[in-house]
Amino acid sequence: MISKDARSLLDYLKALLNDVRIKPDIPTDMIDDEDFLCLDKTIKSVREAALELGKGNLSYSIEGKGYVLGSLKALQSSLRNLTWKTKAIAAGDFSQSVHFLGDFSDSFNSMTKQLAVSIQEIKEAQEHFEMVFNTIPDATIITNFEDGSLVAYNQAFIETTKFSVAELNQNPVTIIDLYLNIEERKMLLEKLKKDGYIENAEISFLGRSGEILTGLISSRLIFMKEVPHILSVIRDITELKEIEKKLQKSEELHRLLADNAADVIWTMNLDGKFSYISPSVKKLRGFSVEEVLAQSQEEVLCPGSLIHLQQGLERAIHSVQNNQPFQVFRGELEQPCKDGSTVWTEATVSGIYSEDGRFIGMLGVTRDISERKIMEEEILRLSITDKLTQSYNRLKLDETLEQQFERAKTEAIPFSIIILDIDHFKLVNDTYGHQVGDRVLIELVAALTENVRSDDIVGRWGGEEFLIILPETNLSDGLHVAEKLRDVVETYRFTTAGQVTISLGVSAYRDDLTPESIVSRADAALYQAKENGRNRVEFLE
Repeated sequence: MISKDARSLLDYLKALLNDVRIKPDIPTDMIDDEDFLCLDKTIKSVREAALELGKGNLSYSIEGKGYVLGSLKALQSSLRNLTWKTKAIAAGDFSQSVHFLGDFSDSFNSMTKQLAVSIQEIKEAQEHFEMVFNTIPDATIITNFEDGSLVAYNQAFIETTKFSVAELNQNPVTIIDLYLNIEERKMLLEKLKKDGYIENAEISFLGRSGEILTGLISSRLIFMKEVPHILSVIRDITELKEIEKKLQKSEELHRLLADNAADVIWTMNLDGKFSYISPSVKKLRGFSVEEVLAQSQEEVLCPGSLIHLQQGLERAIHSVQNNQPFQVFRGELEQPCKDGSTVWTEATVSGIYSEDGRFIGMLGVTRDISERKIMEEEILRLSITDKLTQSYNRLKLDETLEQQFERAKTEAIPFSIIILDIDHFKLVNDTYGHQVGDRVLIELVAALTENVRSDDIVGRWGGEEFLIILPETNLSDGLHVAEKLRDVVETYRFTTAGQVTISLGVSAYRDDLTPESIVSRADAALYQAKENGRNRVEFLE
């Protein structure tokens, strides 16, 4: 049995080490023992230091000597250093790295790298948005819902209103000041509150010098940091309205203007038959005026656009029959040409009224927008393309994953995905430089694309990691494709870098609740492939 003195000593040490709330008395026979008092002081110092570190107090001064206190001081110093580096990363300095906390260092450094990649992707997405926003051909603005202050605008807004960027920056414009009739704004706000959007509402507004402009405004209610704003696209139809007024005053002037206009100007009855069309139609479609006047609706428009004309006629007939204002139509239409090709046009259609207010027909202006369509397609391509490899970017991959997930969930159509990355890619960069590393990524995408189907989606998931989406493919077929790609890459000879291998993880839809769970399985399988020696294909049971 333990002696009474030993038990007293054990109880003291147990209370000292296990319960910070207890301050036990030193056993009587130990009060004058210098060695014990030194040990007692060290234990109490360790206890106080551990308590303060546990609270996150890195400024606490740890007093004392010895191996344990020395280790606590080293830990405190490391945590201070880690705190400083974390603050630097939060401020945008992603060059920080940690090499003094063992396994934690790798995780921290990997997190820093991924955070830097994510920041860059967000920056690129913002650049794509600004590029698209500024290339919209019509005036586009974002205003505060409540006070009408102008938050953002594009180049077309500057050109339409004749304000300069310097003027808008020095004296911020409130959109309310530009309305000719403030009641129009109140009506628009009420409709936005009710429906959330407005399409082709005609308004009158003022330019920089007080000139009156007429526009078709399409708006949508959006929220920025939970504050309601209005995104509006304004089509300037001032010239068109002036033409309409002149046409109503004089048929002769009507003909003079229309016959010499570059755009195709036409009038139509409610039965869908042209009553007039300008000679410029021959340059646009190759048909003469007489040929177009004799054409049916099916000959004037391609099948995909014909429905827009029919819906527009229905709305026009309904408005006229119910003594309502004509609803202005604006849309993009594809029209057949005499040589068998087609041309994309933009048509704006408004009602023609006599001086006594009677509806007498529809006035349309058709413009060739072929070049604009090409530009829009190029902008769209750039917005979904990775700059370096020219494969799809993360935005396109996320969009396709969501589409395939919905098909699988609602129509039971299978799909699988492959996540892969290059083995020891850091060694390639360190050995040959980043330019060679970039070349490897470009050649890898080319090899992958050449060895999958045209419907399959190959994209850059991030860094040297790529994701392939295989529509209508089960897990077994997905594994077959992955093994084929692994073999293709292994036997391929990359410029300068020579042989490079890849590791691949495969997963397929199996009644998942979200697309993320499918990606998570493939990512875990990729990690397993790395753990099992690389240059292999894995999947999770």
